[in-house]
Amino acid sequence: MTTLRIVQLYPDLLGITGDRGNVDVLATRARLAGHDVVVESVGLGDPSPAEADVIVIGNGPLSAVRAVRDDLAARSAWLSAKRSGGASLFAVGGGAELLTEGIDLLDGTSVDGLGMLAARVTRTRTRKVGYVVAETVDGRLVGFEDHASEWSVPDAAARYGRVAAGVGGIAGGFETVAVDGVWATNVQGPALPLNPQLADAILLRALGDAYATTGAHEAIDVHARAARAEIERLAASKHFTAIKL
Repeated sequence: MTTLRIVQLYPDLLGITGDRGNVDVLATRARLAGHDVVVESVGLGDPSPAEADVIVIGNGPLSAVRAVRDDLAARSAWLSAKRSGGASLFAVGGGAELLTEGIDLLDGTSVDGLGMLAARVTRTRTRKVGYVVAETVDGRLVGFEDHASEWSVPDAAARYGRVAAGVGGIAGGFETVAVDGVWATNVQGPALPLNPQLADAILLRALGDAYATTGAHEAIDVHARAARAEIERLAASKHFTAIKL
């Protein structure tokens, strides 16, 4: 039996869009596959755990992004080492933006990112709010987006999903970056309860052949499928709302 170690960074500051729900899904699916799970929360100034198989960074406002930026940068070598060792990194919204080369703000200033992703974020005056559906190699990614930003991702191979409904966070009609064990998304709500196929991809990276779904997974996935079908229906029938700031 394998023990999966999940580390959630800054849950008190970056956790405004149900990000603990993403942790719970990963933990539940790993347990259903027969693994022990340890979940550890790490805050500002806390030591980085020696062991980490999945690292989750949640969403938060610009004030929170600024508050954690230097602390996260100090963990850059740790994050890179864990990633190189096979760990998965799942980041949402503001937390995901910090993994890029930087965030350009409306006032002309910027927040330096860690440069783990070959991408750059520009904050915009248009807030994208509504359901989003994107086609990915792992199946349809569905959920809710609520952000005032646009990502520039030059490497087409890193653009995980092509938007089928909604707008998406990446210029050109794409959503979510996925490259070398890192998934960075603007799908909120949280994302993983609605997208078990993405949770499985994250766990498969972390656990390898030791991870396999079972009938117990199928028993809970029927609920996700029902919710996904309703979101896809609403996304196709309702116009996307963009709020001008």
